[in-house]
Amino acid sequence: MSDQDLSAATGQSLYTSNYIAPGQSGNNNRVDGSSTANVGFYRLGLQATLDLNLNAQSIQLGCGGVNGPGCDIDLSNVSLSGLNQVNGSYAGSDATLKNPFIEFAIKNPMTLSTREIVGFRLGAAEALGLLSVGTNGDLSTPTDDTGIRSLSGDIGIQVTNATLTDVRACTLIILCLPLTGKGTANVAGYSTVLTPQRASTFNLGPMTAITSPNLLSLTLRNVNVNDIPYATVHQLQISKPDGTPTNDLSLSLQRAPITWQKLSTGDFSSVTAQKGWWISVPQAQFNNLVITQPVTVDAIGAVLGAIINTPVNLNPIDLGQIPAHNCYGNLKFC
Repeated sequence: MSDQDLSAATGQSLYTSNYIAPGQSGNNNRVDGSSTANVGFYRLGLQATLDLNLNAQSIQLGCGGVNGPGCDIDLSNVSLSGLNQVNGSYAGSDATLKNPFIEFAIKNPMTLSTREIVGFRLGAAEALGLLSVGTNGDLSTPTDDTGIRSLSGDIGIQVTNATLTDVRACTLIILCLPLTGKGTANVAGYSTVLTPQRASTFNLGPMTAITSPNLLSLTLRNVNVNDIPYATVHQLQISKPDGTPTNDLSLSLQRAPITWQKLSTGDFSSVTAQKGWWISVPQAQFNNLVITQPVTVDAIGAVLGAIINTPVNLNPIDLGQIPAHNCYGNLKFC
């Protein structure tokens, strides 16, 4: 092309690059005892949308590494797909990553003799999809669930439209109400940020739940479910509550704690990624949970919880999720 033709052409670059110097744009990262910011960030991004559907029998990261025995992240039977089934299976649907990128955190970036890579991450400006993990043969107990053995990261959870279908209020252990059957409870919308570090369990609460009329229609405002095995999480919807893509999904590895930038706002995250492997999902959904496992609450404690907000603590539960079928035909996992 001639210079005149080139000057008349317009377009958009496929690749973008970005550099954030120490102390710039709120970057206050410092490592190895430095009294001032000494970490810079180099990012290479792809101005494109990536659609993908994948399965992995096992994902193990940071096993026996700098954090000692065990794994930072340990998952089995993992699939990533779109949110909606196609012809009865998720195999025909794709998760979407918009503007994926790779980024490096560099200590002393302007000093050739001492500069050093202290972290890197893979991520996307926007993400939309369904993450499915593990197996669950019996929805009435968490003891048979497999999937997430260990997790490190920050996960923003929104619980929407959750129902407990088998609730019984008991006094003195021997007397349970209702005498004529079981009650139910609807859990109000609830959100929290989980920050596990090589964790195998998590807590939800305090939540608000409203019991059915045969359990006196109590409004419990301080319900806590503790020590829920991460293995009971089999479907994690990666999206905002309205079903639109979430921002700032990433997977990172750092040799020292690093605070990474949020592409959506330009601010640096309020959660610091810890040493080792770390997954960040700022917004994810537990939608339409139907928990069939029998749940027993102390009747006197429940009444007090409704009146003066004393805690109502429940035993670990099976979240009632079934892993998504992400294979063609009758294959259980592929």
